[in-house]
Amino acid sequence: MKPVVVEAAVEIRRSPEDVFAYCSDPSREPDWNPMMKRIVKTTDGPIGVGTRYSAEFGEGPPMVMECVRYDPPTAWSFKGESRALRADGDGRVEPSSEGAHLLMRMELEPRGLLTLATPLLRRRMRAMWRRDLDSIKSRLEAGGRGGA
Repeated sequence: MKPVVVEAAVEIRRSPEDVFAYCSDPSREPDWNPMMKRIVKTTDGPIGVGTRYSAEFGEGPPMVMECVRYDPPTAWSFKGESRALRADGDGRVEPSSEGAHLLMRMELEPRGLLTLATPLLRRRMRAMWRRDLDSIKSRLEAGGRGGA
């Protein structure tokens, strides 16, 4: 079965550096993604290629995530693996007339019984991804330390 691919973009009235710092840090994801219940960094040092996290999403099994690209302030990528799912996520930030243009892409490959739900997952992920980017925009444009 084909992977579920979801992509969305949003203009944010903040500097590209602020948007990159917020969005490329998985520890901030619970702020804007209600599906992420918990995330713990399992390697030492600053975020970069090779940084790993243990994450819990909704009712699913834990996922190990690893940074595979980190190019501040423009692009990052993470790969995730769990018993139920393989996930590849990418982000790109470019300067724009509004401040920053954020493009995020997720590719999900369900495993096991979850493959039966792939059509539903495909529909739900589009709406969830749009909601998540709107939440990122709202938080960053609100300013203060809560956004970046």
